[in-house]
Amino acid sequence: MDEQTRWQRRKKLEDKTVEQVGEAHLESREPAVRWLTSEELDELRRDMKEASAWARAELKRRREGG
Repeated sequence: MDEQTRWQRRKKLEDKTVEQVGEAHLESREPAVRWLTSEELDELRRDMKEASAWARAELKRRREGG
C-alpha cells in the first residue's frame, strides 16, 4: 500500500470515527480517540519490537563500556 493510499484510508477512518463518537479535540477537530486498524497494530508491534531490540543492544554496549 503506497503512502497516499494509506493516508486516504486513515483519513476516511478518522472522519468515520468523528461521526460515530461525536467527540473531537476543540482546536484541531481531530477525533479524540479511535481504534487502531489491524495494519496500524501490526506496524506498532513491529516498531516496538525494533525499539526493544535497539534498547537491549544499547544497554549491552553501555555495560561493556562502548
